[in-house]
Amino acid sequence: MPSNFQPQEQTFVLALSSDQPLNPALVNEEFCRYSGVIPMDWELARDPIYTPQLVQLAYQNNITITAQPNRILFTEMTANKEKVEYRAAQLARRFAAALPNLKVQAFGFNPLGHAQLGDTKEDVRDYLNQTLLSPGAWQNVGIEPVRPQISLAYTLEERRQLNLTISEASLRSDAEVFTPVVVFSGNFSYTIEGEAAEACRASMLRALDRAPEDLDFFINLINEKFLAVASVAPALIPAFA
Repeated sequence: MPSNFQPQEQTFVLALSSDQPLNPALVNEEFCRYSGVIPMDWELARDPIYTPQLVQLAYQNNITITAQPNRILFTEMTANKEKVEYRAAQLARRFAAALPNLKVQAFGFNPLGHAQLGDTKEDVRDYLNQTLLSPGAWQNVGIEPVRPQISLAYTLEERRQLNLTISEASLRSDAEVFTPVVVFSGNFSYTIEGEAAEACRASMLRALDRAPEDLDFFINLINEKFLAVASVAPALIPAFA
């Protein structure tokens, strides 16, 4: 019986207009604090990274802000957190409010997590190769079993799309024990409407408001459409005397 899907990380991506690139140096620690993007009592987990093409601020609550000329990313490790504790979406909203003339031309919400389907990597590969994919000669090339990475694209309501990637991985514990898992990586992309910065920001905020609902959709999709298949798959394999 597979474990339920466990969300581990979420990222909100603000893709900026190519004709109005951002100077990453603007997104420094002082700006984020005194503009109200982050609370004043947040503490850095490590020294900030400042380069001409990238600024990164990592905080002790497992939230990271990454600024590049063409995009801003708000990443949060959500493992062992309740949904009411999630903060990355609030940061994205505050950032958009702090820079009202920033033109966002695209917006993405990227959830990521994993599920365990057995104790060995063979269990994971059997699920990918025998359950999600039809067996074929193409799987028996080389000196080791093929390691598939499956990419799917779903067109959803309200002008948004979900791109889903499924792959295998191993999680390492503090005791140096490796646990094989199936990783489900999602990208919800939303159409941003409007020409002026204000209209684009309003469209982006509407998409941002959908994030909790889309996260629930993503979790249910994995549990009900992918992992539920794993629990019944053995009954579909004929037994030969």
